[in-house]
Amino acid sequence: MKIQKMAKTLRVIESFFIMELGDTFTLSEDGKFYIAEHNEEFHKGGDTDELNSEFSSTFRISIDYAKQLVKDGYLEEVDAEPKKFVNVFDEIDNLINRYQTELNHIDTDLAGEPQCLRVEKTTVLTNILSVLNHLKTLRK
Repeated sequence: MKIQKMAKTLRVIESFFIMELGDTFTLSEDGKFYIAEHNEEFHKGGDTDELNSEFSSTFRISIDYAKQLVKDGYLEEVDAEPKKFVNVFDEIDNLINRYQTELNHIDTDLAGEPQCLRVEKTTVLTNILSVLNHLKTLRK
């Protein structure tokens, strides 16, 4: 798995070192490494709520190490843009059209191929179309 351009944010999906599930790394401004910052304050209970202690840490990793952690399943890239909504029934219609067109052109697409290959592909496409048409009827 080769990663070309890394996302600006990486999320921890498997704990490692001090990082816990859900923690995030953010790409530095110069684009040379990822940074995870943690700040915690501990207060004494009561009306004055005075600060008792504060803990801050910065965890930096190189781009190459981040790629390796993604590859090894410790981090995942977070999409900057939310994925647009896709209506499942529109997608079913698109697939029905695609597979029906493929089925209609099976003789020309598989010209010169053994008959058993055409029969196999016809059977598969017919079964897929049958399932998709059934799913389409579930629309309320």
